[in-house]
Amino acid sequence: MKTYKVRVTNLTFKQDFSPPIIVAHEKGSNPLFSEGRRARGAIKRMAEEGVNRFIEIIARGERDFCGFAAAEGPLLPGKTWNGEITFDANKCMEPVFSVVAKLTNTNDAFMGIDGSKFLDKRPSKLFPPAFDAGTEKNNEKCTCMPGRACPASPKTKENHGRGSEGFIHVHRGINGVGDLSQADYDWDNPVAEVVVSKA
Repeated sequence: MKTYKVRVTNLTFKQDFSPPIIVAHEKGSNPLFSEGRRARGAIKRMAEEGVNRFIEIIARGERDFCGFAAAEGPLLPGKTWNGEITFDANKCMEPVFSVVAKLTNTNDAFMGIDGSKFLDKRPSKLFPPAFDAGTEKNNEKCTCMPGRACPASPKTKENHGRGSEGFIHVHRGINGVGDLSQADYDWDNPVAEVVVSKA
């Protein structure tokens, strides 16, 4: 078994992250997500709703995935999650890791790292951007966002898939076209610091 320490810091001003999740998988396997491609169903649900359970199903069930670890709750701006991921090195001979978390005051933005190599001799320090899952139109309406910026708004699925871009790409940020203030909820990339090191 191999164990690695994981540290994720939210670098944004007012964008909470859904509970960050790190997944270990074999190099060259079917990726958790790929820039420029259509989002998998599990990424769609995470990016729109902030839920990890469908990613956990992939991590437990797909052949080339060998482990995962997730925070127990949301990661607020300026805060850090410290966790550990343990996996069977015989199952993943050339392991890489992917990390994702939703920016909750958005339609379908997520922080993401796709297939980075585990390093044993020194930490892996990465500064991921926010991606747009491309599964929902960025109307910035409270009825379509689960974050704390819109605590009292009833949620609806009226926006799912309509006018969406259809592929994962670097997010354009909050533009003030809906219910959110651009001055408060927009961001510049990177949105997180992620450090993975041998335990």
